[in-house]
Amino acid sequence: MPTPPAARALPLQDRLIALLIRFFRAEWSGALLAIVVLGLAIEVATTDTLFFRPSNLMTILNNSAAIGVVAAGMTLIILTAGIDLSVGSVMGLTAALTGYVASFWGFSPAMAIATGLGLGLLVGAFNGTLVAYFGMPAFIVTLAGLSIWRGTGHLATGAQATPKLPETFDYFGRYNPFAGLREAYRAGELQGLWAQLGSIVDTYWLSFFRTFQMSMVIFVVFFVLLSILIANTRYGRYVYAIGSNEPGARQAGINTRAYLLMTYMFGSFAAAFGALLFLGRAPYAKSDYGQMWELDAIAAVVIGGTSLFGGRGSLWGTFMGVILLKLINNGLTLAQLNTFWQMVVTGGIILVAVGIDIVRQSRDPAAVRKLLAAVGAFMAFLSLMTPASQWLGAQISMLEHARATALREAGQALAPGHTARLLDPAAIEAAQATAAANLPAALALLVLAVLAGLNIFARSDRASLGLAVLFLAAIPLLVMLGYHVSTPFLVLGALVLAASAFVFAIFERARRVAADG
Repeated sequence: MPTPPAARALPLQDRLIALLIRFFRAEWSGALLAIVVLGLAIEVATTDTLFFRPSNLMTILNNSAAIGVVAAGMTLIILTAGIDLSVGSVMGLTAALTGYVASFWGFSPAMAIATGLGLGLLVGAFNGTLVAYFGMPAFIVTLAGLSIWRGTGHLATGAQATPKLPETFDYFGRYNPFAGLREAYRAGELQGLWAQLGSIVDTYWLSFFRTFQMSMVIFVVFFVLLSILIANTRYGRYVYAIGSNEPGARQAGINTRAYLLMTYMFGSFAAAFGALLFLGRAPYAKSDYGQMWELDAIAAVVIGGTSLFGGRGSLWGTFMGVILLKLINNGLTLAQLNTFWQMVVTGGIILVAVGIDIVRQSRDPAAVRKLLAAVGAFMAFLSLMTPASQWLGAQISMLEHARATALREAGQALAPGHTARLLDPAAIEAAQATAAANLPAALALLVLAVLAGLNIFARSDRASLGLAVLFLAAIPLLVMLGYHVSTPFLVLGALVLAASAFVFAIFERARRVAADG
């Protein structure tokens, strides 16, 4: 007698484990999970604004557009097991020269835009030729390009900003396609269906349509079209083949040199196109745009699950990586951390993402558990940065003041740098108050970060669960002290630490499910 289908069905926990396995097989799964968790945590932590309101989400997309397009081009290059460290400089060069020829040479906006995009293609052809046809390492070629193209931009424009750009450039950025419809409706110039649409736009202007900009539309459409291209054309298949095994792809009859050249050309073209999106939101053009964008682009790609070893990854993973990077940067900005700390965090995120890729390939539960513990420690470090940086900054200010005062009392002439570090009594009192206010939270979070770091090398599931409880218990205390921005990082840290405690059990159960299936 055959077994009824209901009897053959897997238990609920096994079905959940199977679903979990399928989810985490996707390269973009980690980025998506982090976006959801951080988004929910920010929603709970912020009492004055709603994070998930449409206007805020569209603002994030608008802010992500330019770097997102650059990261899309970087994705294709990394899929071929290459790298392009010059995209930030190419972005600055094309942005500067596009604005320069439009402002000083009398080029029409269309001609200026064509010039910038054409320049991006030429730079990509130069890089691609050296990599594909001369066999030079992509790292060396593009590292040299990072300096060459930035210097070229400075030399060509005198490192000076252009006057205000023509309004045509707004169509790549701040232009709102619904603004004209709203104005016409308010002026009573619409009738019939157009009047109804105008009424809807006017009613929901502040909550939805106000932040609807062309940069967001271009960003999403660009990824959709490029994803279709990669998934349904010979070019996309060859990019993955070259990244997986370039000699094998060559033996299979693929003209690897030509496709590598095309990929590097597209990468620089994407950087030039990203420059247009940036100019659409900037008042003028300047050659120092795009600094450190190569780091942000690489971070977005690896956060999205694309392997730096080539052959594995997706554009939608990069899309989510860009959004996650902007979420973290926005959180650090709310935490009043300066740009230099944000650079430190971005570098740390790259290390974590590369570690995730290595662990994904090994499929070793011990490595997965250690990686999750490391992510928990990194979240503790992110939480620590706000009070620690403010306490440390105040202490350094008072130390430098004391040193400059001692030199002055010793009769030495003070250099301008020493004089600038002298504080008046009010500033000294403020620095002392800042140090005293931030010390308790800094010490508490330092202890938490040290414990989380030690947990990386431990094998105790109870210790991981205990740390997860400590992470959650610290949230109310930090909120009372005014550190709302630490909440998302502590929530995410608690989740990954709790997950690390069940890694071995989940892997063992997954093996049984696979054997039974």
